[in-house]
Amino acid sequence: MNIRIFDPSNCKPEDYRHKYPELERVPEFENIAPRALIFAWWYANKSSDLVLYTSDDYERAEEALKRSGFNPGKIEREQILKLQFNSALAVCIKRMAEFDPGARYKAYKMIRNIFDHYETLIQLGPEAFQTSTVEGKGDKTVTTQYIDYKRYVDVSAKISEELPGLLTKLEEGFAVVTIAGEEIEAGKNSDLHEWHEAREN
Repeated sequence: MNIRIFDPSNCKPEDYRHKYPELERVPEFENIAPRALIFAWWYANKSSDLVLYTSDDYERAEEALKRSGFNPGKIEREQILKLQFNSALAVCIKRMAEFDPGARYKAYKMIRNIFDHYETLIQLGPEAFQTSTVEGKGDKTVTTQYIDYKRYVDVSAKISEELPGLLTKLEEGFAVVTIAGEEIEAGKNSDLHEWHEAREN
């Protein structure tokens, strides 16, 4: 099973930014046409098949044009095939290449864990904040249990306050998408390899 981030497959170019709201917040993508942004994904995103399997940059640029449907003018197309990107596209490509699939998958797992821990606390209720004190020795041992209701109320209020933000992060999912297919071959020390290993476990 493969994992991609900001995968443009099965998405109309004009809907690409809406599918991944984070893309709308990246300044480097503001003045880039949808198909040009998708070209940048195919050409530079670390989870793109072309980045993973096509080592020749010129060949990758040509194939990225085909897969993205990006159809610039004749002069710009020739420049792209020579890897001479205009300044806006060059900045876009650089930013697209900076997204870290491994870190994003880990971030998603961390937010998921926080969400699950919050759920556990709420399900336990006040008993989650129960403490026991033991006094005396032998037959005179006395155990006292105490529930810190104030702490329970404070933590519950904090969880309620944090939930909308956590839910948004989970729904956006850090742009992690799972797709069927052969597992990506990656170096054992790479973030992507660790990412896939973790995903399989």
